[in-house]
Amino acid sequence: MTDVKVQDAGAQKSGLGILLLIGGIAVFSIQDVIVRQMSSSYPVLEFVFFRTIFSIPPILLIVKLQGGFATMRAKRPFLLLVRGFLMLLAYTTYYLAVASLPLATAVALFFCAPLLVTAMAALFLPEPVGLRRWGAVLVGFGGVLLIAQPGSGFVDPGVFIAVAGAAIYSISVIMTRKLGETESGNAMLIHQAMVYLVFSGLAGLLMQDLAVEADAHAAAQFLMSGWVMPQAGHLALMALCGVIAAAGFYGLTQAYRLAPPSAVAPFEYTGMTWGILWGYVFWSEVPDVMAIGGMVVIVAAGVYIINRERVRGKRVVAGRQLRPRT
Repeated sequence: MTDVKVQDAGAQKSGLGILLLIGGIAVFSIQDVIVRQMSSSYPVLEFVFFRTIFSIPPILLIVKLQGGFATMRAKRPFLLLVRGFLMLLAYTTYYLAVASLPLATAVALFFCAPLLVTAMAALFLPEPVGLRRWGAVLVGFGGVLLIAQPGSGFVDPGVFIAVAGAAIYSISVIMTRKLGETESGNAMLIHQAMVYLVFSGLAGLLMQDLAVEADAHAAAQFLMSGWVMPQAGHLALMALCGVIAAAGFYGLTQAYRLAPPSAVAPFEYTGMTWGILWGYVFWSEVPDVMAIGGMVVIVAAGVYIINRERVRGKRVVAGRQLRPRT
């Protein structure tokens, strides 16, 4: 009877974790819509700057609820700052892709990050990757090619921007795995916020006098246009994105705290559903058959890799249990 109760409690926690993750992904998708909508009015780094300012109060509240301000202390602050800078680059490039590609396409291409993390873990971490997972990585990149459609003769620069963002994000994930051995999630979060605030502000000052042609690519305009004072309504939307960033982070963090990663990670791909939905609702965007096929391939490859990692984790645990105690 006790075992049944333990199993029920574990199932309830996993279910709650899945709901929190789905909710966090849904909340983040609203931010994508706001970024896309405002990309023609403000430069991306101005958006990042104001969003970060408004995210700090709820972030501090989360830190207080998750152990207090003492948990923000860092043992390797320099590496945390490097990680924060990589995260800034990753999400800046992601926003540039959101502004210049169909929303579902930008989201789908960024989701090749788990494939890149698997490859980089094999190269830079002592994590063996077998032939099956390498095969899934290659299949997943086949999905990227289906979306990009290089055979059509023209590949939008936004595709390369999105994949570059996913690659940078993957490096930051590898750093997070290593730093997680000594640093708390709160320490990572507050250092990341500080990097966002300082670097986006400095970059905004340095890029203030840059000129961009009216017919330049949407990503170039979003990156290099000069800062302007936000309208009250737009400032409110930036503030909303700050709250969204904090709420989304809290949802994802709690999800992975309550449930095994292998149980909740596949549900991150619900982000593609939101990308398709919001793209259609707000901009009448409908992915073509090749793009839909690419998205399906990326999701299938990512879920397969997650499942293989779960199986491998069970084997490792079983192997440790079979070893004699010395």
